[in-house]
Formats: sequence, structure tokens, C-alpha cells
Amino acid sequence: MLTKSLSAIAAALVLLICSGNAQAPGGRAQRTAEPAHLRASEVGWRLAPSEQQYAAIDGQHLKQYVEELCAISRRYRDAGHQFWGRITGTEADAENAQWMLDKFRQIGLRDVHEQTLALPPQWMPQSWSVVASANGKTLQLDTAQPTYLAVGTPPEGLNLEAVYVGLASDADLALSRDVKGKAVFFYSTDLASRHAPIADNAIKRIGDRGAAAILVIQGLPGNEKTQFYPVNSPVPTFSLGQKDGLAMRDFIAQAGAGEARVKIMLDIKRVPNLKSAMIWGTLPGMTEENDIVVAHRDGWFEGANDNAAGVATMIGMAEYFAKIPKEQRKRSIIFLGTNGHHDNGAESGAWLLQHLEVFAKTAVLFNAEHTGGMDTAPTSGLLSNAPAAYRWYGTGPRLAAIVANAMDAFGVPSFPQSSPSPPGEIGRYYHLAPSVEIINSGFVWHSDRETPETISSTGLAAVTRAYAKVIVDTNALDLKDLRTAQMPK
Repeated sequence: MLTKSLSAIAAALVLLICSGNAQAPGGRAQRTAEPAHLRASEVGWRLAPSEQQYAAIDGQHLKQYVEELCAISRRYRDAGHQFWGRITGTEADAENAQWMLDKFRQIGLRDVHEQTLALPPQWMPQSWSVVASANGKTLQLDTAQPTYLAVGTPPEGLNLEAVYVGLASDADLALSRDVKGKAVFFYSTDLASRHAPIADNAIKRIGDRGAAAILVIQGLPGNEKTQFYPVNSPVPTFSLGQKDGLAMRDFIAQAGAGEARVKIMLDIKRVPNLKSAMIWGTLPGMTEENDIVVAHRDGWFEGANDNAAGVATMIGMAEYFAKIPKEQRKRSIIFLGTNGHHDNGAESGAWLLQHLEVFAKTAVLFNAEHTGGMDTAPTSGLLSNAPAAYRWYGTGPRLAAIVANAMDAFGVPSFPQSSPSPPGEIGRYYHLAPSVEIINSGFVWHSDRETPETISSTGLAAVTRAYAKVIVDTNALDLKDLRTAQMPK
């Protein structure tokens, strides 16, 4: 009986193995792929009992403001503007200003008003296109985005030979074909730079060799449109998404030497007589002293982190302190939505530098900017469930210690050392008052992928709570103690 049972088991095993072999070639059973496992929630932070008062600052609530501001940008885009966002001097700028005025009044701020500022003629690209051709084939580069203040083309455009020069180092250019009079494509791994010094001044090197157009392939995963700051190029210059850029590289290689050409059209206008505004609102306190919270209003594309998140932080702070009785607010809090951050004119900064009386009794000047960017995978661009690490600044060791303590209280991921100066909006005038800044960027910075999806509600709440705590904790210090010996020389 035992022998028969063992034989039956063996036969069953042979049948099972043969059945598995029939399902998959090579003698291996076919595995069924498991469904992807998703974590819908972000990482959180449990408030200590001593910090429960700040639970009223809710990240999901603040993120709704990000959504509303991004919607302003999309409406401007959908009205037919290829260069889009909350662009200074445009209808989107005016809608954004009215949005902020309405929010300030709903919260109950006093002295809510616009400080209108005349703008110099504004750089406004009307339309552009970049299309390659070779051997009867064409390749349209839809992610081409002119760098800010780029020069335009003649009305008929440019029709140029296209060359690829690798990373555009001196070695790459020495080994490449002559670039004079050509459209030059190069690949950049300088992912944090959107400025003239990108890739160790590659744009200048190419321009000095006589290129007729320059196109930077951004080594970011995917195919983002990216808006650069001015790069001081004498010829039409564009950024390109990675997918488009690598396709163009291969297009040039497959066409053969001298065969690939590119047609570039860029219609630029300088629009005069435009206006913008700073938006003010005040929560009165018990003394003539004040804290000032700044958030720049403008942004490229949807500008979710730069700077819808910062504006949301400012509005969240106004809501929080408006619910605290005036008798418990030692200092007035001024909320200031500035303009001109992205138009290369810095109109708000220039105005503030001409009105030093604004800062005469300021205890702390806060910059609310890039306060909610989600961490992303550098090789795939996948979003994580946590905010990216923040850079931070506090004037002098005493205020810096208060800032660090506030970040630790709410789980703000940050670098161990402070920045030597605030890199954001208040960098133009932070020397006029003790200043604080907590800011992050991420790979989607200044791109059309910087949408509300890329904003961490927990990071947004954490930074906003930290700023509120800094106000509360510095209320215990005298104005002279904050301003003397701690101000930058």
C-alpha cells in the first residue's frame, strides 16, 4: 500500500511539473505578476503635546490654495498663450492679485490694498517652434522653451545645420564639428541650474564659437518643458526635454554629417505700459513693532511650488494668527505678496529698498517660497510620499537656533547647516531686518510638471507651522536683541 501511495504522489508531481512546463517555455512555470502596491498617504508627523496649538494649520487645506493658484495659470494658458503662467503684467497677474486681496479681506486683515507698480517693457514671446528635417523626415521638438529674455529670430525664422556637441565642454567642442553659424544641441546634467552658468558656462563657450542658435537638452527624466532664467546668450536659445533632446541627438547621428537641419521660429515682443502690484494686509498687534511675511505672487507654468506653495503658507499663517486675540499678538504681522520675481525686474524689491521705513521696526522678516515640493527619484522622476529636503536660513546664531528648533518640532527635513544667505525673494533686502527662510526645489522646478500633484501637504503644513512657531518664540525677545549684533553687516 505504501509503495502504491508513493507512486501516486510521484505521478501527481510529474503531472504538475509537466503542466507547468506546458505553461511556460524553457521548463519554468509562468508567474503571475502582482498588482502594484500603492501608498496613498504621505508620511506624517505626530505633534508633541506642547505643539498641539499648531494642529490648526492643516496641509490639505493649504494645498487647496495651491490648486486655486495653479488654476489661474491654466486659464491663462487655455486662453491661447504659449508662454504661460502667472506672468507679471498679464491678465493672470491681475487675477492672482485680486485672488490675494479677496483672501486677505476674508481673513479679516486690516489696511488691505494694492501698491501699483509700473513695469518696464516686458519680454513676451508670442509664438515659437523648432522642427528638424533630414532625408525627407521631420522631427518636431514640442518641449522647446525659449530661455527668459532670449533674442528672437527674423520673421522668416532660421534654417540651420544642426550639430550635437555632447556635454559642450572644451574637450567636446574640440572634438566636434565646427559650430559657427549652426544650431548647436548639447546635453546638460546640471539639473539644479536654470541660469547662465549652466554646465560650467557651456552656453557662453558655444556662443563664443559663433553658434547661430543653442538648445540645451535637460537631463531630467521624462520630457519636461523647462523655463530658464536669462542665460545672456546673443542668439536664440532654448531648453529641451530629455526625450525630445535625445531623439534629436539620434536624428542628427542617423542623418549623417551635415544633413540634419532645424527650422527655428521665435517671435518676441517687448510690451510697454503694463502694470503689476504688491498686495498688502496687516494683522494689528499690541505694539508698533512688526513681523513681515513675504511671498512672491508670480510663477512660470502652474508654478505649484514656485510659488503657489509659498503663497499658501503666507495665507495659512494669516488665517492662524487672525484667530488669536489681538491682545495675545505682541507684534503686528504684515503680509506682503510681491511681484517681479520672474520678470528680471525685481520691481517689489526695488520699491522696498527705496522705502526703508517699512523695516524700521521689523523683528523678523519671513520669506514664504517653495514650501511644499515633493521629493522625486532622480533617475525616474517618480514622486515619493515625503517632501524634499529644505535649505534654510536664520539671521545670527540666536534666530538660527529658534528656526532649527521649530523645524525639528514639526519634522521639516533639512540640511544640517544653514545657507550663508537666503537664496529666494528676500535675498535683495534681507539685510534690512532679521530674516528667516525655509525653501526647497526638486527636479520639477520651473517646469510644466510642477503641478499640484508635486506638492507635499505634510511638508506644506510643517513649514507653515515652523514659521508660526518662530513668530511665537521670537515674541519673547526684545526687538533690540533681535536686531543688534545679528544683522548682516
